[in-house]
Amino acid sequence: MVKMLLKSLKEIIKTVIEEKSLQTETIMEIAEWVHSLEFLTIKVIMFSLTVYHLYEYTVQNIF
Repeated sequence: MVKMLLKSLKEIIKTVIEEKSLQTETIMEIAEWVHSLEFLTIKVIMFSLTVYHLYEYTVQNIF
């Protein structure tokens, strides 16, 4: 997932540098990339919270 996002970002940057202007397609690609990044960030946060709560539960009930 991260590799795909990095590849997309590199392509977007390459396009912007080559054309030296932002066209509608480029703006849409950037918006899609940002949305994907936001989704990935939320997934990572949710996973972190799950691990933290599991740790807290384990510490309280076992030790």
